[in-house]
Amino acid sequence: MEMNGLMTIAETAGLIKNKQLSPVELFNYFMMRIEKYESKLNTFITVTAEAGKMLAKQAEEEIMAGNYKGALHGIPISLKDIIAYTESPMTNGSRIDPDYTPLFNATVTDKLLDAGAVIMGKAHLNEYAFRAPHPHYGWTRNPWDLERIPGGSSSGSGSAVQAALVLASIGTDTGGSIRNPASYCGVVGLKPTYGLVSRHGVSPLSWTLDHIGPLTRTCEDAAILLQVMAGYDQKDDSSHNGPDWDMQSFTKSESLKGKKIGVPTTYFYDNIAPEVEASVRQALKMMEEMGAKIIPVEIESIEELVDANRIILNSEAYAFHHRNLQEQPAGYGPKLRLAFELGQYIPAEAYVHSQRLRTRMRDQFNGIFEEVDVLVTPTTPTVAKLIQQFENDPAFIVQSMTSTANFLGLPALSIPCGFSSDGLPIGMQLMGRPFGEGEILSIGHCFEQHASLYKKLPNEEIWVA
Repeated sequence: MEMNGLMTIAETAGLIKNKQLSPVELFNYFMMRIEKYESKLNTFITVTAEAGKMLAKQAEEEIMAGNYKGALHGIPISLKDIIAYTESPMTNGSRIDPDYTPLFNATVTDKLLDAGAVIMGKAHLNEYAFRAPHPHYGWTRNPWDLERIPGGSSSGSGSAVQAALVLASIGTDTGGSIRNPASYCGVVGLKPTYGLVSRHGVSPLSWTLDHIGPLTRTCEDAAILLQVMAGYDQKDDSSHNGPDWDMQSFTKSESLKGKKIGVPTTYFYDNIAPEVEASVRQALKMMEEMGAKIIPVEIESIEELVDANRIILNSEAYAFHHRNLQEQPAGYGPKLRLAFELGQYIPAEAYVHSQRLRTRMRDQFNGIFEEVDVLVTPTTPTVAKLIQQFENDPAFIVQSMTSTANFLGLPALSIPCGFSSDGLPIGMQLMGRPFGEGEILSIGHCFEQHASLYKKLPNEEIWVA
């Protein structure tokens, strides 16, 4: 077959299973793309070429021997460099301990390896998954415009998937760090329900807000990855001790008939770029034409929720980093150091109030999801900013659309819904009820198949050094 930037896991897996495509051939193709484009895009902290080649050879031998493990067998992926993998240093995007190599894999890493995935390397990220990249590592570039940010903090993940340097990447999401780069880069990003995917072996930013999930080209690919990643882990106290997520809850319907789509009447559509609102409204119109019922939804106290999310994040981040801030302050980038240090000035009563607000907001959202199947909002208020703009004003508002799902632990999905007049991707967010991944992925799949926006690719010529 002719390999190209539109390859998906689902399609590629079928070819591998039927022995029409070799995992080694696939590895060589993606390694060629990494060697050709990485110097411009800067999507990796570390490329694990030798370890990846060994995994590809192992996958090929297993498949030829009749031991096909499933849809991830032989599939090239990357891991955000905050996820432990013994074949690579784990920098966390920082200079605190850049040569540290973990002695054990994260649970999610082991699950992916057991499924036969081929890890190509560790993806670039904002320093400790917060704010901005460390100056030492520089900026990951957006494949649509190299002068623009790819979104963060899973920056290398979003850029690498769109540039087809991997077929998927595993990111983390504390306030939108999977969904923001998915939106800015024009790919799919899934933040699962809190506790559905183990965080053992993943450096924490905020214990009660952190999530792990995939960035992919399609919703079906995200469902394939979630099938492998999800499940209880006794090594993670926050892990959900219940039934594993089942791929059977993901359906490929061509209609949205009977689906109830909630659209918030306030906050989420306030103060956003006109082109972003127009694209999301057009997507909602398309969903209505596909049979869905659009239902206006009034949500109270969202501004208070966003503030509470920030209080919890900053407090918990400081609690984790306070010793290094005292002993190795110069190891942090200046912007991140300042952001973390602010956490020490948050009073205990503010943190407690923020946690109590969670209970009230969860009750409100439980009521909302008795009336609708999903909530639809923009993923980000604007398209990707210029890097220079972001460096001058790294506004926290980027997370204002996405932090609700982290605060409440709800599953949330970003999918492409349009492009700006400058040709930049625009993302739409689908939020679901707890453990409603099948619902949001199924609705997302139906929309993406009708809209076909995932088939539009950036100009690779601008990536050549």
